[in-house]
Amino acid sequence: MGPAAQPAEPPARTIHRHFNRDDGVTGRYQYVPIDVAAGVESLTVAYRYSGDRTGDSTIDLGLFEPGPLTLGTPGFRGYSGGAQRTITVGRTLASPGYRAGPLPPGTWHVLLGLYKVAPEGVDVDIDVVESRKQQTSSDVAPRHASGDQASVALPAPASAGPRWYSGALHVHTNHSDGTAAPSAVASAARSAGLDFIAITDHNNTTWTREAMPDSPLAIVGEEVTTPGGHASVWGLPGNSWIDFRVLPTDRDAAAAITGLVSHAHRAGALFALNHPFSDCSGCGWQQVIPDALDAVEIWNGQAGPQADAIALWDRLLRAGRHVTAVGTSDWHRPPAPIGDAAVRVLANALSTPLVIGAIRDGRVIVMRDPTTVPPSVTARCGAGGAAIGDTLRCTPGATINVGVGMPDGGDARAALVVNGTHETRARTAGSATFETEAADGYLRVHVIGRDGAIIAITNPIYVSTR
Repeated sequence: MGPAAQPAEPPARTIHRHFNRDDGVTGRYQYVPIDVAAGVESLTVAYRYSGDRTGDSTIDLGLFEPGPLTLGTPGFRGYSGGAQRTITVGRTLASPGYRAGPLPPGTWHVLLGLYKVAPEGVDVDIDVVESRKQQTSSDVAPRHASGDQASVALPAPASAGPRWYSGALHVHTNHSDGTAAPSAVASAARSAGLDFIAITDHNNTTWTREAMPDSPLAIVGEEVTTPGGHASVWGLPGNSWIDFRVLPTDRDAAAAITGLVSHAHRAGALFALNHPFSDCSGCGWQQVIPDALDAVEIWNGQAGPQADAIALWDRLLRAGRHVTAVGTSDWHRPPAPIGDAAVRVLANALSTPLVIGAIRDGRVIVMRDPTTVPPSVTARCGAGGAAIGDTLRCTPGATINVGVGMPDGGDARAALVVNGTHETRARTAGSATFETEAADGYLRVHVIGRDGAIIAITNPIYVSTR
């Protein structure tokens, strides 16, 4: 007898769908079923749609294996938004943004995100190709050393004493809409003087399967890209994800957003609002502001601090919520600088758990760039003292003395901001001292350059008279 005949490859097929503008309102995410046969080793999905080249329509792409399509489903296999027109998911190899692994037979679903639909509607064609040809492990880049470990489970290194580490908390790779591979992003960050980066690709963490250098520290993040605003999650276990399919008009949208934040916290991660007042369609935060919010982005890119984002932060602080402010570059590609803006985070050593813990505790200074030395800020009331992120306890009406050290030669002025409403500027450049009357609330310091531009914004020192 001759060798057994190999099973025939399943036939390629094309699925056509038409969507009108009402579909985009009533069902932002459309799920197109595709049946996948047993024994398939890889699945390739390509799509094309009318109005693509003219920009009249924009359709995003994702993929789910058989199983429920409910929020947080384990059947999620990946998302590429509009960055790729053809993707492959296989047992050992997958396109950027998608998870490799066994392909269970049954009904899969192609996710089509109706980001923008032309007035006359949009025609979408989906090409599906299945293959039984086996892939080899040599086709897959080695995984990042921490890619499959929860960040909170990593042992913290021995304390080297507190130090301000420079970091970029919002950067993208070619696993979403960035242009650089993860290792190239790390190289750019290292050259810019950054100690750590949080890679926050849109709706996936698949960069963790790639080899990364030892420096800078790479923190697993995700930009949770909902149709009603974007949020960063920092400190996820590798190969995990936070769902994004929540519309602000959903009947249970508030509970769903709360659930996403809880999911992040259970994983040991933080949840932060990104560019909350961006005029990009769907980018500004229109969802409920979750009670357990950890941080808010007040400075996005080179444009400088965003006044409306700072005002939101102050409203949260005045309501008694300890929310950390951050600045980011939201980096996608050169020649944009990867570290403008950046943060300084005060931690005992450079590790994911310690950096995440310091951000949670508010030991953060927002800086215009990754290399300018941050100011030092201390506050004293009687025998008590406090630094950024601490609570200073005073008797009502007591005098608080605030000292600001300007280590970069004193070519800038300091300003003391109390409860987000009262600002006092130092009369001269260089180091400064301020006095203010103790009252419940918070104080922070802004550092302002000779040209009037803000160089640094500290997170609060909280004040309690109780």
